[in-house]
Formats: sequence, structure tokens, C-alpha cells
Amino acid sequence: MTMGTEMTRTTEMVARRWFDALTSGDTNTAMDCLAPDVEWINYTPVPGYNTDMTWIGTYHGRDEVLKSLQKFLSLVDVRTERLVRLIVNGEEAAGVIHEESVVKETGMEFVIEFVQWLTVRDGKIVRWKSYTDPSPIIRALRGDRGSL
Repeated sequence: MTMGTEMTRTTEMVARRWFDALTSGDTNTAMDCLAPDVEWINYTPVPGYNTDMTWIGTYHGRDEVLKSLQKFLSLVDVRTERLVRLIVNGEEAAGVIHEESVVKETGMEFVIEFVQWLTVRDGKIVRWKSYTDPSPIIRALRGDRGSL
């Protein structure tokens, strides 16, 4: 077995543990998957556009990540979250997540698919970055029912 194959296998094990914990609501196991000094990049705040998403930004360390997740969960009730696809190569993993949630204050549902890009070293996630179109989330946060 080559070094690259072993690295990919370890990354896949960590990624699967992360996504299983995430989609089942097991916060303790999820936090254990993160390196103590993890770099967590949850979108980029754009003033006037996505500032309603008060949990987004770049965070460092498990404590900051946990605070961000707690802020999200104080505003949103996650109804369904499942891993749709996982791709792993070396120390990198990309997971596509399907999420259906409801904003507590407005009662509006949003449905998104988002990608979580993980970098795994020494059996821990050292970098996490998310990608999605945040428009459905923003609309639900603002209670904008538009022409529905």
C-alpha cells in the first residue's frame, strides 16, 4: 500500500466519522474530529447581503467553531441533513450535504445542498470550508415569502 493510499484511507475514515456525527446531531463526536486549532471557514460575510447569517465567518479552534454552531442552532431547526456524496483524495475530502431546515423566528423552511471541503492531517480535520448558494437561507431568515 502506498503512502497516498493510506492517507486517503485515513482521510475517508475521519470524513465519514465527521459526516455521520454531523448528520445524526452527535456534537461531541463531531468536535472530536476537529484539530484543536482547526481553521473553520463558513462562507464569507458580505455586508448588506448575508449579514443575517450571524454564524458565518472564519473561526479558529474548536471553541470558536462550537460557538458558531450553537449560534446557528439557536436560530435554525435542522430537520434533515444527509450526506449525498463523498469524494476523497489524499488529505482532502469533499462531502455534499442535503439539508432541510426551518428558521425558528420566521417559520420558513429552506432547502440547500452544500459542499464541505475538509483537509485531514494526523487523523483530525485541520481545515473546513463550506460552499453553497446562501440565498434560500437569507430569504428564510428575512421571512421573505415573495410571490410564493
